[in-house]
Amino acid sequence: MVKNNFFSRLVGAPALFLNDFHFGANLTKLNRAARLVPKDVKGFASLLANAPAVDADAVQDIVNLLDDYAHDAENDLIFKLQDK
Repeated sequence: MVKNNFFSRLVGAPALFLNDFHFGANLTKLNRAARLVPKDVKGFASLLANAPAVDADAVQDIVNLLDDYAHDAENDLIFKLQDK
């Protein structure tokens, strides 16, 4: 059973959920990721919310990954499917 699915909520909620693991240290990275790759932020937050045991180190890895995704999105490095 799914405890929390952040896809039905505004992107601020999953960003704050991830931010709580480090007491605000990653807020800048998470705000940027929420603006540029909101579906990824919601997806990773949903996965972590439903994981049985999550520690701050695992969340930091996810935050770093989201920061990389945001960098790629900001610099048009993401492969996009084109409608034909």
